[in-house]
Amino acid sequence: MTEMTWELLTKVYDRIEAEMMKAALEALKIPVELAQESVGGTIPVSFGKFAEIHIFVPKEKLEEAHVWLETYTNDEFETEEEEE
Repeated sequence: MTEMTWELLTKVYDRIEAEMMKAALEALKIPVELAQESVGGTIPVSFGKFAEIHIFVPKEKLEEAHVWLETYTNDEFETEEEEE
């Protein structure tokens, strides 16, 4: 069995945003792991190192994830209503 190597895609400071990004990437069949300092998950912290949530993806999916992230960051997603 091949061991998966994870690479850092990005860091965010909002747990809800991290979970939404994870769901979107997983919908594209890109596995995601979220990592945060343990105190950040227990005590609500919105700044500094304890608030950082690291989003990791498999090394072989990093380029695909970066393309998605660029689109997400630039808010370039189109809805069906916008296309009409």
